[in-house]
Amino acid sequence: MLELTIDHSVIVLVIMGVALLLLITGLVSTDIVALMVLVSLGLSGILDLSELTSGFGSPVILTMVGIFMLTAALEHTGVTAYLSRLLLRLTQQAPERTLVGLLALAAGLFSLAMNSFASVALIMPVGRQVAHSRNLSPSRIMLPIAFGGILGGMATLLTTANLLISDALVEQGFSGFSLLDFLPIGGPIALAGILYMMLLSPLVLPERSPSDHWSALQQARKDLTRTYALSKRLFEVQINPNSPLNGKTLAESDLGRTYGATVAAVVRGRQTFTPPDPGLHLVSGDWLLLGCRPDDAATAAQELKLTLVDQDAVDHNILFANNSELAEVALSPHSNLIGKTLAEIKFRDKYELNILAIWHEGSPRRSHLIDYRLTLGDALLVQGPPDRLSLLSQEPGLFVLTRLPNIPEGSQRAIIAMIILLVFLVVIGLDLLPVPLAALLGAIAVVVTGCETVEQAQASIRWDVLILIGGMLPLATAMKQSGAIQMLTGFLPGMLQTMGAHTVLLVVFLLTVGLAQLTSGAAASLIVGPLVIATGAQAGLNPQALAMAVAIGASTAFLSPMAHPANLLVMGPGGYQFHDYYRLGAPMVLLAAAGVLLLIPLVYPL
Repeated sequence: MLELTIDHSVIVLVIMGVALLLLITGLVSTDIVALMVLVSLGLSGILDLSELTSGFGSPVILTMVGIFMLTAALEHTGVTAYLSRLLLRLTQQAPERTLVGLLALAAGLFSLAMNSFASVALIMPVGRQVAHSRNLSPSRIMLPIAFGGILGGMATLLTTANLLISDALVEQGFSGFSLLDFLPIGGPIALAGILYMMLLSPLVLPERSPSDHWSALQQARKDLTRTYALSKRLFEVQINPNSPLNGKTLAESDLGRTYGATVAAVVRGRQTFTPPDPGLHLVSGDWLLLGCRPDDAATAAQELKLTLVDQDAVDHNILFANNSELAEVALSPHSNLIGKTLAEIKFRDKYELNILAIWHEGSPRRSHLIDYRLTLGDALLVQGPPDRLSLLSQEPGLFVLTRLPNIPEGSQRAIIAMIILLVFLVVIGLDLLPVPLAALLGAIAVVVTGCETVEQAQASIRWDVLILIGGMLPLATAMKQSGAIQMLTGFLPGMLQTMGAHTVLLVVFLLTVGLAQLTSGAAASLIVGPLVIATGAQAGLNPQALAMAVAIGASTAFLSPMAHPANLLVMGPGGYQFHDYYRLGAPMVLLAAAGVLLLIPLVYPL
């Protein structure tokens, strides 16, 4: 390969800058950005083919594959469902502050052995159930659960950002981190953060929803229409003999696209269709329960020759005919439904369920839903038979929040899954095997023992995360070879001489925190980690100390819903707005900063 010049360093910096811009704006998904980085480094001649593909041979990739499969086995065997029910019993009678602390602590403990996002998804239905029984608002509970899960990730090696930082140390010739190396720093920070949320989150978090919000979501039928304010948007109309709807199917009526209406039920004599099939032929005398705006209901009644019933006389019980139920469904930040309209995904045809409302940025949308483009943090109010709602919970990227996960049949394999996980943790804790090898052995074991099928194991792998890692790791190689690292971090030696090592440590932490809020913890560690490790070593600082500061900073994702998938997961169900995150999260950043300055020098002397 040709000798690299200063021009190459400029090209690398431009590539990194464009990648950062795309990651921050979200115009392109993270995995595509990583592939664009790879292609750019290859076309510019900065890296050869072996260097371009080196990222996908990283030990972190193998470790993440194993962890994805291992933790998925806990769900498929019913371990997580059993633990959810146990936690529900433990928190049922707890005072609100104790309740917040227990739920956040549970999410943090689960994060020690599984993905933080998965732990939050596990605890959320428990919080929902407890809030129902305690008559609490969702906004009082959901965000502490998300923050608790993120805090737990600080204290273990088995977090994406922490694995990446450890790998960056090894790549540059230093000792990586072991399973328990994060505990002395991340553990106290996590406990302090949970204690802070116990004491102050009831004062900081809003009571944005009515006190019966969770009760309605869990079991109350008439009250559930008030949760999403459906009573303001439900209208009954009757089809007259001269109506153009006579003889048309529900799909052909085009009530959704033209009038923004959702047909929640069709009543014909003593027969009720809830939710009605799109192929149902409408006839004179049918009564339709429409969800739409008052002016749209009036326009539809006039133009389609319908008799509009006074809104006060509308029977909301029609929603629950034929044993139909309502459920709230959250979108995963990685759901393939995000960015699409309900018409594009054919939600009604695919799932045989109605969407009556969408919770978006703290308020419900109840009309003109068919062309609404789903966004990060949305929650859906879904109507349909219980069996269809149960099937919905099995869809990747969707979380049914109004019920605890079912314990599957054959859950005796749960003990096997737990034993495999414990053996994996002991093996890597005692350093008996390299972490990637132990993770893959554990993944093979859960499949061979029948804890999950091959298809379930394959579906558990987060390919977007793996592509992000494999695509961005070569960028660190290019920055090191081209001299871009020296250009970016040339100020650190001078800062070390004038302000001291503790200031450098704080600057590294804050830089990572800021980048993590705008991109993600994994992206921040991939970009900042190699920079500060190389420069710190040249300046005479302990590279492990700087690497630990980057790792903690990458997990300090408390200022924005975009900073961590767990934050986005609770946004819709909690009815949160952007400012709720930094109101609760800013003091947690200060706690983490204090932990970095006090604890890291004790464990890793500067």
